[in-house]
Amino acid sequence: MEQIDYILVNCCLNNLKEVVEKLEKSHPFQIAKQPALSLAMLRAEDSVESQEFYLSEALVTDCEVSYNGITGYGICMGDEPVRAYCIAAIDAMLQQSEKDEILEAFLNIESEKIKLKEKEEYNHIQRTRVDFKMMEQA
Repeated sequence: MEQIDYILVNCCLNNLKEVVEKLEKSHPFQIAKQPALSLAMLRAEDSVESQEFYLSEALVTDCEVSYNGITGYGICMGDEPVRAYCIAAIDAMLQQSEKDEILEAFLNIESEKIKLKEKEEYNHIQRTRVDFKMMEQA
């Protein structure tokens, strides 16, 4: 489920919105809680004493959507009411025993896009890496 959350938070918003609109045509979602802004505490751990502390607060948008009596919950950082709603709708769908081909295909495609983007970013970073052994030989 963590991988799905990662995909939903990092995928293109337009693609996410489009797939949820397709799902809405055949699945009656009810908004249990409208998307709303709130603050969430960010936990961190002191690396020396291994003691947990609260680093700061982060602005988040959360939403609850109901589908077939099951509530889906969506939360994301920042002021993103559409993304929070979409995440909540997909969360409610994923808790059902039935699988949806549109949703499965979307998650697979977006997962591959994210992996490709991360690989490109990694390769870009590696181009700027300094090899200190080569510098010693000069």
